[in-house]
Amino acid sequence: MQLAEGVVGSAGLVLVTLLMFAQVLNRYLLHFEIMVLGDLALYLFVFFMLVAAAFTTWREGHIAVDYFRDRALKGRPRGIAIHRASLVVISIALTCVFLSPAYKFMLRAIRYPEWGTLVRWFNLSWLHITLFVAAALILVHLLVIARRDIGAVIRNYRPGSRTEKT
Repeated sequence: MQLAEGVVGSAGLVLVTLLMFAQVLNRYLLHFEIMVLGDLALYLFVFFMLVAAAFTTWREGHIAVDYFRDRALKGRPRGIAIHRASLVVISIALTCVFLSPAYKFMLRAIRYPEWGTLVRWFNLSWLHITLFVAAALILVHLLVIARRDIGAVIRNYRPGSRTEKT
């Protein structure tokens, strides 16, 4: 799953870059703007940004506040374990709060499709559905990370575990 998310995110970045490059060439060099390219690039950017958010969560990038941990908890494995687990639990709670509206948004998009303004046949509802799917993937990734981090906290409090340095 992680490989698929990374491949989709990387391919999306290349595709959006090519679409934007073509749009710039058409507009400024050929003086012929193709509105669909700009819209498509925007829609794909949003889609691949959501996929990248799920991938980034799995890789644990951009979700941790490491400076506080590195300074305040240096040399304290129990404190580091508690800090990591606490951040993941807070992230899970926030994702759950966000997941409910995203689910309702997705159901509304399925029930009432929204069509593009420039390209009338282009259904925009898939962006709303992607929002929920990405949030669900983020939650799944956070739950896996939480299992590991909470396990580390438990291991640090078992008898015979390495004690805190004072």
